Amino acid sequence: MDELQRINVKLYLRDADSLSSEVAFRIFNAWIAASNDEVLVDVADYSHVGHGPETILIGHEANYSLDSDGGEAGLLYARKQAQSGTVQERLRGALTAALRACRRLETEPELADKVSFRGGDILVTANDRLLAPNTDEGERDLRTALEPVLDELFAGSQYLVERDASSGERLNLRVRAEGDFSAERSEEHTSELQSPDHLVCRL
Repeated sequence: MDELQRINVKLYLRDADSLSSEVAFRIFNAWIAASNDEVLVDVADYSHVGHGPETILIGHEANYSLDSDGGEAGLLYARKQAQSGTVQERLRGALTAALRACRRLETEPELADKVSFRGGDILVTANDRLLAPNTDEGERDLRTALEPVLDELFAGSQYLVERDASSGERLNLRVRAEGDFSAERSEEHTSELQSPDHLVCRL
C-alpha cells in the first residue's frame, strides 16, 4: 500500500442530468487550451458505451471524466503518474485535485447555478490490484492512510466509510459525511490548494 500511486477519486453530481456529455466535451476541450498547471492532451467521447466514463479529458498526470459507473453520474479523477510523498499525502493530492476540478465545473459560466457536486459523498478507489487488493487487509491499510485526510477534510464532522467487497471490484472506499463542503478559493488560487485546510465544511 505504501507504493500506491494510481488513485481514483469520484464526486457525485446532485442532479445527474445537470451536465451532459456534450457540454462536458466542450468544456473539457476549453480546459486544454487554458491549462497552465498541468498537461492536458485530448478529449474522448465514450457516451455510446453506457455506464462508465462518458467524456474523458486525457492528461499527462491524470484523466478527468464525466463518469456514470454504477448508475451515478459524477466527476472522476484518475491519477496516472507518480506523486511524491507518503501514501497519505498522495491521497490528499488526489482528493484536492478532484475537488478543484469539481469547483471549476461549478463555476464555469455556462454551468453557473446549474451544476453542483455532493461534497460529502466521495468514492476513493485504489487502481492497482497488485499493490492494493480488495481484501480486509487492503481495506484496513487504505483506511489507515485515508482517515487522517478525511478528518481534516470534514473538519470534525462525522462520516461513514464502506467498502464494496464484490468479486471483481478494485479496492474502494465510499465516504459519506454528515456535512457538505467545497473549495472556497477562487479559480485564480486553485494552484495554491495543496491541502484540505483550504476547504470549508458547510454544516
